[in-house]
Amino acid sequence: MWNKIFKPKPKKEEPDMATTTTNDKAIDDLKGTINKQDTQISDLLMRMSRMSDELHMLKNELNRFKSDVANDIKYLTERVGS
Repeated sequence: MWNKIFKPKPKKEEPDMATTTTNDKAIDDLKGTINKQDTQISDLLMRMSRMSDELHMLKNELNRFKSDVANDIKYLTERVGS
């Protein structure tokens, strides 16, 4: 009687071996892709850090150059003026 009121759930079929192998391969491929992207991101972050350092050094050198040129021009105008 209970079987007529409450139908038993059908048993789940076991996945085929091919599907499991395909899923495992897909997971391995995704893990490989993630590892590759992680390496690429690390490399890009290092490059960005180096470029930021270089930019900072170039700004400092440019400011020093401007100051040196200004001092040279001031010196020359004082020498010519006297």
